[in-house]
Amino acid sequence: MDLTKISLGKIKTFLQCPLKYKLAYVNNHPAAQKTGAGLNFYQALQTTLQYFHKEGMNPIPPLDFLLQLLERNWDSRGFKNEDEDKQHKEQAREILKNFYESYIREKPPVKFSSGTMVNFKTKRCLVSGRVDRIDQLPDGSYEVINYKTGRSVMQPAELARDLQAVVLHQGTNAHKRFERKVTKVSFYFLRRNRKVSVTPSRDDIKAVSKLIDDTAVAIRRLAKGNSLLYKAFLGVLGKMDAILPACCRRRFPVVRPEDLARRGPLCSTCDYLSLCLAWPVKPQDLAAEPPEKYDERLRLSYSKLGSYKRCPRAWKKVYLDDISPRPRPFFSFGTAIHETMENLYAPRGRRDPSLRYLLKCWNAAFKKHPKGYRDEEERKRYFEHGRKMLERYHRDFVAEGKYSPAFAIERYFEIPMGENAVMTGYIDRIDRLEDGTYEILDYKTEPTRRAQEQTDRDDQLTIYFWAAQTFLRLPIKQLSLLMLDFGERQVTTRREEDMPKVVAYIDSIAAEIQNNIRRHQREHSPGEPECALFPPRKNQYCRGCDHLDTCSLKDEILADQGIKSMEYE
Repeated sequence: MDLTKISLGKIKTFLQCPLKYKLAYVNNHPAAQKTGAGLNFYQALQTTLQYFHKEGMNPIPPLDFLLQLLERNWDSRGFKNEDEDKQHKEQAREILKNFYESYIREKPPVKFSSGTMVNFKTKRCLVSGRVDRIDQLPDGSYEVINYKTGRSVMQPAELARDLQAVVLHQGTNAHKRFERKVTKVSFYFLRRNRKVSVTPSRDDIKAVSKLIDDTAVAIRRLAKGNSLLYKAFLGVLGKMDAILPACCRRRFPVVRPEDLARRGPLCSTCDYLSLCLAWPVKPQDLAAEPPEKYDERLRLSYSKLGSYKRCPRAWKKVYLDDISPRPRPFFSFGTAIHETMENLYAPRGRRDPSLRYLLKCWNAAFKKHPKGYRDEEERKRYFEHGRKMLERYHRDFVAEGKYSPAFAIERYFEIPMGENAVMTGYIDRIDRLEDGTYEILDYKTEPTRRAQEQTDRDDQLTIYFWAAQTFLRLPIKQLSLLMLDFGERQVTTRREEDMPKVVAYIDSIAAEIQNNIRRHQREHSPGEPECALFPPRKNQYCRGCDHLDTCSLKDEILADQGIKSMEYE
């Protein structure tokens, strides 16, 4: 069998969005070539470090040389204004200063840093990838290192099955220069100045190999589906869909281009957004603004908005200082619960409402999200809590004929509000009702019971209602809050006349944040730890805050017995 030659970048593109892959590599549409702050930030740091390592270790070049390389490789395109450009450059300088301090102290044995290309062979594919750096360890073996500029830091178990990590580890081992002496692969998370290292096991390599081969099969089907003859064949099948036997429908599924899309926050920076059939109404068209003006709006999710309202200081730590929240068990728990419900109510694919299938999905989802648990005892406690929660949910809302698949799950939206904000988010579930209208359902896993009047005033549900009505063009009859910890469902309604007040409020908060960000970028020195524009604000979750130790309100918070954490007790 001839191996399919494919780059790591193409595989990642397909997994990110099959429609983007189709437009780029099957239909060969030219990209819009957008520039973005995140991409420019990464490229400047990656190129700077590449040239720095080329200078060698004897002697190690001074810090000034490293910072001069940054200036030489910095690209100001893609930033909204000079203030944003200045802020990102200062962040990059601080990252490099921290990196250099560790580098001088450890004096790592860098052997190769010129972007070595390697190839990993699976049963079906030959996958190529590029290595940022290779160190030769004291015992003669090698360590593969790639730099990352994202906010989140992977856990070792997650890194061991990361697509890129396994490809680089195996590909470097197969390279004749390294004689199968690569013992570990590492990702260096520059924002946190932290390196995470693993040696992928045989099972890890097998799992990634299967992912690559399965993706290659899907890519070939996508390319096949682009031929005129095959599209005509599927068109005939589409017209006959109602009378075809199930086996034929499974073998020759009729897939619309918009069904290939993976809608999400990355869509706003996608080079193919103007061609995407999954966005028949572009958010900037709803605002009736040119792209340049629309891009100046502040992008807010409901959680991002809520974080600012609770504590501007904590908000700044995450969204301006790029300090990722540390993993917490309730984050992983909530994600696993939502993923389980997605599998249960998926509009397409397997439709099995049995309790056995639901618990099978829970077991798989819980294992997939292991971050944040202090020990095995806590992990088991959360798992059992989730199992009991889902068993009760199945009894009350699924069993005895109460189940039907959703119209949509995890539906992403992006909608302008006022003059300053773009609200983004995912609607957990949308059901189509018998009268042709729709219901929005939102899952809550928090251990706090809500009163009906709180649900009736809930801004998040109001935003979902507005997004579904205006962006998704769905007539919404009712909205339901499913409090899974208590087995309760609260139903509420919204009216279009409820929206102006909410829109005005969100717009005012966005304007306040934007103004404070601009002032911070102009006036604040990177050496100052605090900023008066983003003051601390005491709230009920302060005890669980990642930044409590350095907070000016720490003593007051610890003395307040009314403040709790978000942990399950």
